[in-house]
Amino acid sequence: MNNSSWQPVFPPGKDYKKDVFGKIIKTGQFIYQIGESENLSKPSREVSIDKIKSPKFKSEIKYLKECMSKYRKITGAGRGITAVQVGIPERFSVVYMPEIKGKLLIIINPKITKKSKKLLKYPEMCMSAEPIIAPVIRPAWIEFEYYDEKGKKRYWKTKDMNKNGRIYNRVFQHEIDHMDGIINIDKVNSKELVLLSDLSYYEKAKFERA
Repeated sequence: MNNSSWQPVFPPGKDYKKDVFGKIIKTGQFIYQIGESENLSKPSREVSIDKIKSPKFKSEIKYLKECMSKYRKITGAGRGITAVQVGIPERFSVVYMPEIKGKLLIIINPKITKKSKKLLKYPEMCMSAEPIIAPVIRPAWIEFEYYDEKGKKRYWKTKDMNKNGRIYNRVFQHEIDHMDGIINIDKVNSKELVLLSDLSYYEKAKFERA
């Protein structure tokens, strides 16, 4: 007589999923998720140059910086956040760059002036659509002009093809998309989406030629 019985095979990452969703519960208290604000799918308005030096705008920048720092403290990750994600439908972002003094770079009213013809595919996560991973195809690098938080015009022209340079070029494109009402999951087929359930996922992630 066969005493063996059927046993279910459970999906992977049970404990890790608890950790991931636990962090999302915390970050979701200050970051809008898809479906929570119609502004996430609308172009944000430009910031007037006169407003950049105003006390009100300085308060908005301070708040976005605080949200970026809070997100990183909770999750240990996060490269960029755009104003519309915290309920401010204006064209500015904060990007975490540990290589620069102050670590947080502010880009206001960015305008892409040049794009690489080379396209790369890489898995992206978004603070407003976690823990979904979307393998997005983007130009390998971009050039753009923007204003800093003092109202001075700046330019990004870094084309480093090491992993760090590729990540920054991708982060800037991701955040500029937010300003145009586009989220990373809008750019892929739904069948390509993945739920983050593997702690080592990004250790294995590679840029692929598209």
